[in-house]
Amino acid sequence: MASSRKRLPTPDPAEQLLLDALRAALARAQSARLPAVVDEPALGMPVRRRVRPGRAGPILIAFSGGRDSAALLDAAVRLRDARTHGWRDLVAVHVNHGLQKTAEAWAAHCEAFCAARNVPYATRRVTVQARGRGIEAAAREARYAALAEAAHARGAQFVLTAHHQDDRIETFLIQWLRGAGPDGLAAFPSARAFADGSLQLVRPFIEVPRNAIENYVRRLSLDYIDDPSNDDPGLLRNALRALVLPRLDEARPGFRKAAARSVELVAEAADVLRDVAAGDLAVCIEDAPEGMVRLDRLTALPATRQALVLRAWLARHGIEAPPRARLVEALQQARTARADARLLLRLGSFELRRYRGLLLLRRDEEAPAAETVSVRWRGEAEIVVPRWRGTLHFVETERAGFPPEWLRAAPLQLKARSGGERFKPHPTRPSKTLKRLFQDAAIPEFARGRLPLVWRGDELIYVAGLGADVRLLDDEDTPRVLLDWRPDPSLLDG
Repeated sequence: MASSRKRLPTPDPAEQLLLDALRAALARAQSARLPAVVDEPALGMPVRRRVRPGRAGPILIAFSGGRDSAALLDAAVRLRDARTHGWRDLVAVHVNHGLQKTAEAWAAHCEAFCAARNVPYATRRVTVQARGRGIEAAAREARYAALAEAAHARGAQFVLTAHHQDDRIETFLIQWLRGAGPDGLAAFPSARAFADGSLQLVRPFIEVPRNAIENYVRRLSLDYIDDPSNDDPGLLRNALRALVLPRLDEARPGFRKAAARSVELVAEAADVLRDVAAGDLAVCIEDAPEGMVRLDRLTALPATRQALVLRAWLARHGIEAPPRARLVEALQQARTARADARLLLRLGSFELRRYRGLLLLRRDEEAPAAETVSVRWRGEAEIVVPRWRGTLHFVETERAGFPPEWLRAAPLQLKARSGGERFKPHPTRPSKTLKRLFQDAAIPEFARGRLPLVWRGDELIYVAGLGADVRLLDDEDTPRVLLDWRPDPSLLDG
């Protein structure tokens, strides 16, 4: 019985190269359980997770409309039309960054390109906000988020992009010029998990040179968008492409294959370092409070591995690692500073601090203003105090507490410490200075400035983090109230 499966016409070798690359890449992605990484090497040491296989769904093609993605989509369509296993369902998604005046025309071109090939098409519009990381990095972050959202909406498990061998070499050179370590020099892998490990990003053309894609597009007369920014010599990637790579071709014909092999070897080394860092980090956080690192175990490691662990720990919290010099400085302070040392390192909106043999991350917030904040309690359950970034709660209790009418009779003032205050939070212990009480309660010095003291007239009745002064509590058989200060969360969850 004759097979009803359509057969592709015998392709040109350049065409065959792309088709084989697509088939092989998807087969590897379907069989692999890939480690998940933070979006790009610039974000520091990736976090490794395991991806659970699920329903395949369609294959999502990231379609910019440029030459490379046009070749990718066209080749995928040819595999679909030949009923190649695994290629039955395709969907193309164009991300409109809104950065070019012709962005809407590009989207219209992409829609027409897909319609001519009977490929379902969708556009995702994003807003690019640089926030100090550069417009390209911000656009990339927004693009991957949009692709992940589109993949989830369509039930896709695989997202294909058209990055090729030359892209990877250019990225290697860019990272080398920036002084990147192994993770940066490894450029981008052929496949990785992203979106918290729920999707696989596949780059089928990672071993395909640019000229093979150009030959494919030219042979099939594919219509594509020519992004004018690709000709801007002010962009480092364009300068490398136009000035550096051609000179390397002259000096060493065929260098790309050797360079690609070197990048692959660096990527393998980076994988080994990630495994080492993950193992060391597991030891350093064992038995430590959630989201913290034990300094004694960290500093017992060789210095180079300490830096790897710190990068891995920061990446676990989605925090970009600082330059190596600042990281080394932070480790030096962590090893030598006193137990309740002040700020170690500022990392975006977080601070890296040391306290009692632990490294911890706290949100970088200014201490509340020192002036008095006066509130009047009228029986409500809570009073929000924005200046102190928290809420004062009034909790009914059957144990010893403040008489409600006594609390209502006078304003309550929230103040900062002025020094020398004495307090008695324990009925069986003598009064002590607040400094000693904070030390006994293991409240670090850098956190004390955010804890208000509550006064009623000239009496200190409550200290956040310590409780009420027991000398002022009433245990008679009448309604009673206790104070409870709840600050806005400032410790990074683990």
